Amino acid sequence: MGDLQRESDGQRIRRFRHRAGLNQTQLGQRIGRTQGWVSMLENDQVVLDSISLVTTLAKALKVDPNELLTRPVRLGRNPVEDRGHASIGEIRRQAMRLDLAPDWDAPIRSVGELTAVVAAMTVLRQKAAYLKLAEMIPAVLAELHAAVHTTTGAARERCFGLLSIVYRASDAVAYRLGYGDLSVLLVDKARWTASCSGDPYLVAVGDYLRVRQLWMSASWSDALCVLDQTATSLGEAYRRGEPRAVAVCGAIQLRAAITAARDLDADEAYARLGLAHEALGRLSAADRAADPDKLVFTSGNVAIHEVSVAVELGDGAEAVMRGAGLRLSADLPRSRVGHHYLDMARGWLWCGDRARSLAVLEKAERTTPALVRNHPLAHKTVRALLNAEHRTYKDRLRRLAVRMNAL
Repeated sequence: MGDLQRESDGQRIRRFRHRAGLNQTQLGQRIGRTQGWVSMLENDQVVLDSISLVTTLAKALKVDPNELLTRPVRLGRNPVEDRGHASIGEIRRQAMRLDLAPDWDAPIRSVGELTAVVAAMTVLRQKAAYLKLAEMIPAVLAELHAAVHTTTGAARERCFGLLSIVYRASDAVAYRLGYGDLSVLLVDKARWTASCSGDPYLVAVGDYLRVRQLWMSASWSDALCVLDQTATSLGEAYRRGEPRAVAVCGAIQLRAAITAARDLDADEAYARLGLAHEALGRLSAADRAADPDKLVFTSGNVAIHEVSVAVELGDGAEAVMRGAGLRLSADLPRSRVGHHYLDMARGWLWCGDRARSLAVLEKAERTTPALVRNHPLAHKTVRALLNAEHRTYKDRLRRLAVRMNAL
């Protein structure tokens, strides 16, 4: 295992290509590239610096994208470094036993008390406090499992809704820490419990989460199909101007824009951003602030998605142009802010400004350490900076690389 962990990206791709029984020309044909480009990739002259490239390669090689990225990154040298990861086994166990007898022998709190606990967990998710959140999840899942077994009527539906929200938080932990198979299971649980809640908006949020699983297999058209079907299901409420429907549909268009950008379809991506702007214009400031589904459909989030679309399209100049003068609004969760800084770091790197790329990447890590230290593209950015490090920021870069286990 140690030798495999020390493989370069190119060596790993070569190994997977051999396992798939492909030569370089055949692999190139599957992904729309030349044999020479594949050769450069396998000799580490091409960087795996986009989700689109990673997922397209993974699909062609018939592997999970996390295998290409050697995730999860689990240091495990001490309990502090292993926080979050150590809870994954129990999260998985609880998620697999929803239909079984409750694994809870303490008094079950009231629906109101459980609602407050779940709201606090949502705050942790939005702050990207994944390690603390992971430690909370198993017990809350167990208690809510017991609650749906012991309640009836509206109270039971409410507990199913709370379970769906906790499964969403659990998915955020699994996805960010690199447990792709568990993420798929948790999204399925979030969608099923949402369907038992009597809340069509929770069902729509479940579909919104499902799209990320389709991204993992480069199923871009399928992802857009799911998003469009979900938006259509809310179409009547959207046309009436119901704030919750407008906000959910707007968030769906933002996710559709990212989907199209990862498919390198710039026209579609920017058209979807246009639809998001249209939805935003239909909401009052109070409606945006209410945010019952915690999809953060605000002007600030639309603006940072415009940067993300440019990054996904590989257009560093457009990304830094859109993001350089952007003032991040206070309504943005820390998780979105950290991801935005990571996008900007990649944009500045592609524009050749390595010092600014490092500065923004450091800001991303200060904002959301767990997100950045476990994000595969943050690792790729650090390694690209290491390959061209400059004496003026050498020590800072190496300290960051050590914290991220990227050396």
